[in-house]
Amino acid sequence: MNLPARASVCHGCKKALAGRYLQVLGTQWHPECWRCAACGKALSEAFVERGGRGFHPDCHAERFGMRCSLCKEVIQGKYFQHEGQNICERDYLARLASRCSVCNEVLLGVFKVNHHGQKVCARHEQSPCCVSCGRWLERHEQRLAQLTEFGTVLCSLCQPRAIREPEVRHYDNAFGTAALKELGLDLGSLPPVPIRVDTVARVDTLKGPLDKEVFGITQTEVSTLNGVESARIIRAIVVVGGLAKEHFEGVLAHEFGHVWLFRKRLDRRPAVLIEGFCELVRYRWLSRLASPLAVEQLRRMLENPDPIYGAGFRETKDRWDRAGLQGVLSQLG
Repeated sequence: MNLPARASVCHGCKKALAGRYLQVLGTQWHPECWRCAACGKALSEAFVERGGRGFHPDCHAERFGMRCSLCKEVIQGKYFQHEGQNICERDYLARLASRCSVCNEVLLGVFKVNHHGQKVCARHEQSPCCVSCGRWLERHEQRLAQLTEFGTVLCSLCQPRAIREPEVRHYDNAFGTAALKELGLDLGSLPPVPIRVDTVARVDTLKGPLDKEVFGITQTEVSTLNGVESARIIRAIVVVGGLAKEHFEGVLAHEFGHVWLFRKRLDRRPAVLIEGFCELVRYRWLSRLASPLAVEQLRRMLENPDPIYGAGFRETKDRWDRAGLQGVLSQLG
């Protein structure tokens, strides 16, 4: 603002100006007439112009400023847009911002989201996940007993359906017969195959270098006499205990695929064909189930990057889709 030596008429009161006056926004004012258009109090050097009138900054903000859609207060400083609405930083962080599923801290910027819709901050991307469904263990679950007696980590959704030793006795050759029937195969008549559960550490010692995240193994024995095969024996199917029911059944179906291959003397084929076939048995069994966990297991199979259990399975499934059982069997030779 300037204070010229003289002028004619005050823009505010329309009376003649005498002595010192203010020149603001191209008009002249008595100093006492230059007031806030909102509150009527005198204006200082700091003001906001709107429509040719002056306002205190606070008065201008109160009358014309952007308001938070939640608290209805004038937004001062940083704000966020949510579903087309302007939200002040305080309310956004308190009520709308995404939070880390593990530590519950507010997530801003880049963060990771899994297929369950869980979100985690960068420092918790490697936090424990449920072995069956793949969910990150959330904050409230960290207080639960994460490990089963078998060394498997389960979330609170999968824990109630975990298969332990008492439940295993409900599974026998009839399950294998049903699983293979999904492919149109017959398990045939054979002595009961012992099925047992064991710890992660123990099963890992039994598996070979290619057996990644299968969680089971079929123990077999081939006897020879004078260099000639004399007997083929299925000792047991061993599955990691403490898996959720659908996960356990998928692994067991896979292992009965190995039983069928062993009995048909197809167990010496390349690993990519053997595991691809057994994963197809697993896939077909899980496809008949309608639970969310079965669907998640199927998704993980279809997206598995492993060259044996992932690509090998998908190649076998493609043959199944194109040529059915005969196409799969011709691949095995």
